[in-house]
Amino acid sequence: TIMRFFLALALVAVGCLADDAPELVNPCLNMSESFHTMPFCDPTLPIDQRVADAISRMTLAEKINALGTGTAEIKSLGLPSYNWWSEATHGVASGRNDAKTPYMTNFAFPITTAMAFNRTLWQKTGSQIGREARAFMNAGNGYSTFWAPVINLAREPRWGRNVETPGEDPYLSGEYATYFVKGFQEAPEDPTHVQASACCKHYVANSMEDSTVDGVHHDRHEFNAEIPMQDLVDSYMLPFQACVEKGRVTSLMCSYNSVNGVPSCANDWLLTTVARQEWNFDGYITSDCDADDDVFNQHHYTVTAEEAVRDVLRAGTDVDCGGFVQKNAQSALDKGLITEADIDERLSYLFRIRMRLSHFDPIGPLDKIPTSTICSEYALALSHDGAAQGSTLLKNLDNTLPLDASKISDVAVIGPNGNLSQSIAGYYGPGHPCDMKFWNMVDAVAQYVPHTSSFMGVPDVLSDNLTMIPAAVAAAEAADTVVMVVGTDLSAAHEGYDAINISFSFGQTQLIEKVAAAAKKPVVVVILTAVPLDLTPLLSNPKVGAILHVGQPSVTTLGVGDVLFGKKVPAGRTVQTVLPKSYQDEISIFDFGMRPGPSPYPRPDCGKPADQCPNATNPGRTHRFYTGTTIVPFGYGLSYTTFEYKPLHVPEHVDLSRAHSVVSALAQSNRTFPSLASLAQDDIAYAVNVTNTGSVDADDAVLGFLVPPQAGQGGVPLQTLFGFERVHVKAGETVTVWLYPSLNDFTTVRPDGKWEVLKGEYTVRFGVRETAAHGQGFAEMKFTAS
Repeated sequence: TIMRFFLALALVAVGCLADDAPELVNPCLNMSESFHTMPFCDPTLPIDQRVADAISRMTLAEKINALGTGTAEIKSLGLPSYNWWSEATHGVASGRNDAKTPYMTNFAFPITTAMAFNRTLWQKTGSQIGREARAFMNAGNGYSTFWAPVINLAREPRWGRNVETPGEDPYLSGEYATYFVKGFQEAPEDPTHVQASACCKHYVANSMEDSTVDGVHHDRHEFNAEIPMQDLVDSYMLPFQACVEKGRVTSLMCSYNSVNGVPSCANDWLLTTVARQEWNFDGYITSDCDADDDVFNQHHYTVTAEEAVRDVLRAGTDVDCGGFVQKNAQSALDKGLITEADIDERLSYLFRIRMRLSHFDPIGPLDKIPTSTICSEYALALSHDGAAQGSTLLKNLDNTLPLDASKISDVAVIGPNGNLSQSIAGYYGPGHPCDMKFWNMVDAVAQYVPHTSSFMGVPDVLSDNLTMIPAAVAAAEAADTVVMVVGTDLSAAHEGYDAINISFSFGQTQLIEKVAAAAKKPVVVVILTAVPLDLTPLLSNPKVGAILHVGQPSVTTLGVGDVLFGKKVPAGRTVQTVLPKSYQDEISIFDFGMRPGPSPYPRPDCGKPADQCPNATNPGRTHRFYTGTTIVPFGYGLSYTTFEYKPLHVPEHVDLSRAHSVVSALAQSNRTFPSLASLAQDDIAYAVNVTNTGSVDADDAVLGFLVPPQAGQGGVPLQTLFGFERVHVKAGETVTVWLYPSLNDFTTVRPDGKWEVLKGEYTVRFGVRETAAHGQGFAEMKFTAS
């Protein structure tokens, strides 16, 4: 639960220690003990030899203990206790805050920074968080292994953890994972060691928390995600493949749920066959907390606890968060269900990553990263820039935005999210942000217009209490300018709790309508939410002049203020399709099918017990497969300037002979996935000239889509995002953007999970058609491929 998360972080923050002893101790640097003479301390030896030596010196009790997240002291190696669990989704969330390390830089959530469509931003953000993590380690106040990022697809608008993800698209999520992880783990001053270990989670298909539909209740601990092989291969697993093969992540987390009847942490196909053998994963696998316990107690996958220990160890789970394996491993040994060699194999992956983190090496460049790295001017500027780059303009009637501070006497900030900051900052992020500044949207406006007042309007984001609205209306009538800040917060959706609605509460709907009607001029609406809410009432209301969607910026709201007042120009693009509120009545959150078609679950609005309801029809999920009405499409975003796109280089015909060779070789092997390297190419390229036809220098995020032959038929996607690039274009100037599809973009996956090449007529699109009417770039061309 969310409360367990905060409690766990509190324990990690104090190191679970009674004194100020350093969290990490390198026994190989202690010349008064004999450890420094042992082979595991010799950095000139091959890493596997050093790992084997370390494990050989441990007692059986120490080995069993080391299979748990909270590993106690290992006297045989001179090691104090170690905690494998630290968090860093949007900043270092674990560590001891004292005089040496009182704060951490808090960044916007991934649901915000992903909208920037900027790989450089993601890598810089990952790098800064990783360097702060290493600075905590060097100060003796932190550990080395962090469980971030979350790259499960935001395939379902009601899922409670959308805020932690980079959105609904598998290619986008894979690119985010790749660049965040590379920044987090890799440091230019020491290419041979890992700066801090990242973990791509939750592997796989963990996108339902706790829901009741038609009287049927499921939670993530016991849920069996029934997923067609077609969807598993071409949607759910692709971000993880990119994280492993391109990002070179050093950890994966197996998820709570089962996939087609097999708990993820006991699934040898997922953990060993695919991750280690096909993707060549080089790292350790942790269970989610209590997921190993769930194999036995929730999924009832085995008859005994000892059998569950056998299955998770032999499947490939290396470390158990929760203590289940530590508790039952000795009994499993005694009953002959596992061997000491099984334990040694798991420990080999754990000690290998600790070796790569330089826990047993001489002092090196990474050990010298100072605490002054934390909350530096650079870090703060980067954090606020992330929120600015992710800010996405969805409506701007008559140039309502940007606001001109020199012409505004006072501003009324109205809405339940105006002061949102501290209550969300510590959710998988730093609870001690720089100088304990919990900036909110009132601060974001007040930095430009000091005479700024704030009014909640409703008690909270879910409230239908209208008693506070008259005061908000009076404030709107009196104010020169009104900025409304609405949406959702953690009370609507969070870990362990899925959203119920994808529309504004009645209270917020009434507040927006009445305040907009009372204001002297059209209001600006800033939406803070990771639940993509139906915006129909706002888009159709002429008194709502502008809508700026900013996801969840946490404490980085000053960057949003820079966009509101024109210091920065919005270039964000939506990473979630905004659907009509009727969607929540059409399809169950338990249906994990991506493609349209018959659902194994009844409609949520049946009104009867599930066994008395006919099954629903799945309209498809995400921009790749959704066939219904869209309120705001994936990739949508406006600007303060205008752009024109002109295709410069689009080959009339694409030769797919190499794609045929890759798919043919795959069919003759026992592999499920072709390597991403085998699919990469630079022979097929598309170029578009991006001209800023307005009067404002601005960034533009250019998105490339392919519409394949037979799009939407027989399981073929409606469209595929194949590339993107964020560029800066000065007013009146032109920049050429090149996008390179993968050979994967010219294939499809059959129902049996096998790949095939798609021949025929394709359409390549630059930009999103719906933005063209608002002065944004869009172009499309057709070509053939065979």
